[in-house]
Amino acid sequence: MKTEERILEIENRISQLQKIVEQKDKKWDFSKSYNEYCEFFKKERDEISKLDRERRLIMIPALSELDNNGHVMTIKNFIATVKMGGFVDYDGFGRYVKDNQESDIEIYPSDVKYKSIRTDFDKIIWFNK
Repeated sequence: MKTEERILEIENRISQLQKIVEQKDKKWDFSKSYNEYCEFFKKERDEISKLDRERRLIMIPALSELDNNGHVMTIKNFIATVKMGGFVDYDGFGRYVKDNQESDIEIYPSDVKYKSIRTDFDKIIWFNK
């Protein structure tokens, strides 16, 4: 299967899952706890996250000038910082960098946990929230 076909499959499935989440949300009993709410959507959200990680691993990057508002670092440094607890998904996100150009492919601290890191880049640009 070609990369473009797989990306289209992933995006279609994510769209289906988001519609399921929207429908389930309309039926949710908001008198229940936040933990129950999270559990109610866990299956769909876990699948969405897994598919998004796969999509970002196979995307063909579009490159542009580096954003002046981010902090460029090596992927090795990013991974080490994540493992030490320096970055979590809530803090922000990064984008892969190649030849001092920023790609349109995002990277998140949780990608380290899932070993979902691209090997065709050696740097990222980090953006705090």
